[in-house]
Amino acid sequence: MISETPEWKKFKSLSIDGRKRSLHEWRAYAQQQLQEGYGIGELEDILEFVVDWSNTKDWIQARTSGSTGRPKNIKIKKEHILASAKRTLDFLALKPGDSALLCMPNRFIGGKMMIARSIIGDLDLHIADTTAMPELPSGKSIDFAAVVPMQLYNITEDPAATEQWKKVKKIIVGGGQVDPRLDERVSNWPNEIYESFGMTETISHVALRRINGKERNTPFMVLDGIEIDTDERDCLIIKSDLLPENPLVTNDIIRLENDRSFHWVGRADNMINSGGVKVIPEVIEKLVKPYLNTKFFFAGLRDEKLGERVVLIIESQPLSETDQTELIADLKRDLHKHELPKEILYLDAFEETENGKLNRAKTIKLLPK
Repeated sequence: MISETPEWKKFKSLSIDGRKRSLHEWRAYAQQQLQEGYGIGELEDILEFVVDWSNTKDWIQARTSGSTGRPKNIKIKKEHILASAKRTLDFLALKPGDSALLCMPNRFIGGKMMIARSIIGDLDLHIADTTAMPELPSGKSIDFAAVVPMQLYNITEDPAATEQWKKVKKIIVGGGQVDPRLDERVSNWPNEIYESFGMTETISHVALRRINGKERNTPFMVLDGIEIDTDERDCLIIKSDLLPENPLVTNDIIRLENDRSFHWVGRADNMINSGGVKVIPEVIEKLVKPYLNTKFFFAGLRDEKLGERVVLIIESQPLSETDQTELIADLKRDLHKHELPKEILYLDAFEETENGKLNRAKTIKLLPK
């Protein structure tokens, strides 16, 4: 009996900067360039994925971000990558011939999925340097791009870049939570901008939330083929036959809107239990953001009386006594008594994961004993 060809094997070509070739032709091109001593420069990351996708293995290797533990390499089945790509292509109504921009590293799932979507959706892929503020290709109209929050923030800091990126028809922002102030900066942009929710273990995002236009401030909407629920901790459970782990129980505390949408609240592994009162750092951090223009976060440190005491950790030199007194007064207006920090601590620099997310656990270890 002849086994049926896996569906992922049917996608055999990729268009880069308007040049459409089979994946095998791209592989041959790369080998020829290397043999002749030219190198492949900006194509290197893309062609690495092309080799992985077009080989006989039914999986590729990806690296987790390390935001909730040590970064590690995991194997992801190509059928799951295919399903994830289709969900995004369908949700955003992307069609063959649309242009896509790659401006994030291929070693993480976000970069790999941009290439996969281009192969599966027959998109024309363009490449930008993976800098803190990626530049759009000159003279090209881009229909779809994915960025991390830091990149979008830097773009909004530059008036010329802002005007250029407003012309990108659809943008997804992933790899970290979108700051409410960043929400506000792009709220009136004329294109479509979405915050994504997902992780390497879900093969990129499983839900999107519009952060600009008339539909901004709506909850995360799960993509087709995804079901959601909560456990006794109010943490998200993701169900789908097209995910590597089904069901996938997360540590993300959510508030369900209905069976297709939810609001993200925070991480259970960041929860502070202070005197029997549970404090979710991400919730109070949103309230405090207007008062600080530098990086900060709330954490729980061991306390003999309370179990854990709430502290505020700021990336800066210590504030003057006057400024700190004013900050505490501001906090008292917006936070409940049990949410107020018992201490304000300062560090010169926070620890980050490989892809730029705050590493709370490692940063806490930097504090003086």
